[in-house]
Amino acid sequence: MNPKILYLLPYFGVAGTEIHTLELAKFLKDDYQILVVAPYGKGINLLKENDISYKEIIPLTFANIRRYKKILKCIIEEFDPNIIHVHGAHELVYISKSIAPNIPVIFTCHGYATFLPFIDYKISAFINKRWGDKVIAVSNYEKENLIKAGLPIDKITLIYNGISETLEKRELPIKLEGFIIGTAARLTKSKGIRYLIEAFSYLYDKYRGINLVIIGDGEEREKLEESAKKLNVKDRTFFLGALPNARFYFRDFHIFVLPSLFEALGIVILEAISQKVPVIATNIGGIPEIIEDGKTGLLVPPKDSLTLARAMEKLIKNKELREYLGEEGNKRYKERFTLEAMVIKTKEVYKVLLDCSN
Repeated sequence: MNPKILYLLPYFGVAGTEIHTLELAKFLKDDYQILVVAPYGKGINLLKENDISYKEIIPLTFANIRRYKKILKCIIEEFDPNIIHVHGAHELVYISKSIAPNIPVIFTCHGYATFLPFIDYKISAFINKRWGDKVIAVSNYEKENLIKAGLPIDKITLIYNGISETLEKRELPIKLEGFIIGTAARLTKSKGIRYLIEAFSYLYDKYRGINLVIIGDGEEREKLEESAKKLNVKDRTFFLGALPNARFYFRDFHIFVLPSLFEALGIVILEAISQKVPVIATNIGGIPEIIEDGKTGLLVPPKDSLTLARAMEKLIKNKELREYLGEEGNKRYKERFTLEAMVIKTKEVYKVLLDCSN
């Protein structure tokens, strides 16, 4: 019988952490029995479409810790996993170990989109040093931060996010003519979409054929729509909401922009470069491990709408540069960020823990 892996997440929308987990589960389910445990979210339908087993759990809060642990304990006892693999919430490492101390627990650190991330890294390092069996960092940036925060180097493994290549293309749900600048992100402050809208406003009058397409949803959506209205660009700024398999629409974009303020790596950037879409992104977190400025994309400082606008204009005017960045970005994806590489390295981590527990 194949070993059992329980994936435990604090949420399941359609953003980077969930896409990472979905991709892993899809390509490991032939070798392992996979169960995803998470609160209900928009990404759950993707699990169903790919025939991945799922158990719903309540969202964890300070007020319901006992109830959460009781539900999780029942799930663990019923499924009887060989490994618990936690994604994106280090507190779940402690909770898992308190329920099942003899089951190995892996934690994948997907970064911390907070304004005091060093505190999160400190807490994560403390919890995983004491209760985690192995930590996977999705970028060297994450790895170095956790080591600086006190996590022993022998507990951490660098495994870059990887995605599968796809040739599928879908038409956008709206018909647009002209140049399309696109992005896809959870609409939170940390994604910096307000700076993209501001940058777009600088180019709006000069390039009358340009459009801005924003895929994603979140608590900032209303404010962002109001910002587009105030900047008089609402008529060519299109909020499409959260779309499952958003990357299938990326080939409609002439350029892809991710103006994040925090980013462990950026799966959505990988999705763009895997389809040869030229990328502009901020020079933060693990993004420079994907984007080499002027070679595999363009990098700009965070919170700098004017510099972002200049980079966007550079690509609007230069088709040859767009094609070059698209080709070189795609080469970088194939060299370092394929799903096959991520799956092989993850299986190696599982094998070590399974061998130790037998």
